[in-house]
Amino acid sequence: MASTKKTTYKPISLGYRHVGSLDSVEYTACMGVLRGMTIAQDSPDETEIKSQFSPAPFAMIDEFKPLTMSFELVNYTLEEIQALFGGTYTAASSSAAETYVAPTDPAPVEKEWKVAFQGGNTALVILKGSTVATTKMDDNGALSYVVKITSLLADSGYWKVIGDPKTA
Repeated sequence: MASTKKTTYKPISLGYRHVGSLDSVEYTACMGVLRGMTIAQDSPDETEIKSQFSPAPFAMIDEFKPLTMSFELVNYTLEEIQALFGGTYTAASSSAAETYVAPTDPAPVEKEWKVAFQGGNTALVILKGSTVATTKMDDNGALSYVVKITSLLADSGYWKVIGDPKTA
């Protein structure tokens, strides 16, 4: 069956799971994302293999940049923040309030991320994403985490687009 041209638009869900999970493993929903999510890939660096005797190069070597996704997370649980960014989560008890303590030496957390779309192709999956966040609160705004996910090389590539669903 030939594929169909599609315009992919309007993200409708975001989820994450452990890198290398089986297809049967569900993604954990991450639905507290503020408008303004971006997905981008910078232009590649080009290196010329120059000819000694001609103005035209022998070859061009392109070094591609990683795909990045950025968003602000404003609606979350403290347990979810610990799962996404590390640190320590402690549930409320009869003697203490619920707490999240940020890690003292923060390091990127690697997750597989999936963005599903309303129209066009079904989803974009970052197979192994280095996930980092900073805390932010604008004047009269919500306490948020500014999240940046950078695609890393996984066993099967950097990222993939899921198009048409399986056929019977």
